[in-house]
Amino acid sequence: MPYGDDPLLKFAGPLAAVLLALALCVLIAALIGGAMPLEYTGRALVYLGLLLYVIAGAFVVFRVVAAGEAQRLTVARVGKWVISIWLWPLLLLARRR
Repeated sequence: MPYGDDPLLKFAGPLAAVLLALALCVLIAALIGGAMPLEYTGRALVYLGLLLYVIAGAFVVFRVVAAGEAQRLTVARVGKWVISIWLWPLLLLARRR
C-alpha cells in the first residue's frame, strides 16, 4: 500500500490533538486527586477513577468527532478536546438526540 493511501493518515491531526489533550487531562486528574483531603489510598482511588473517566472520554470523543475534524493542530483545538474529554457524557447525550 502506498504511503498516501494509508487510512490512518486522515486521522493524524485529530489523533495528535486527542493524545495531547489526554496528557493534559491526566495532569488535571492528578492535581484533582492529589488535592483531595483523604489518606493516600483515597487520593489514589480518586485519581484512578478520574484517569479511567478521561481515558474513556478520550476514546468516545475521538470516535464521535474525529471524522469531522480539520487536520490543523492548534492550541484552541487541543483546548476544545480537553473540555470535550471532561464533558464526554454530554456529548453522547447530544448525539443520541
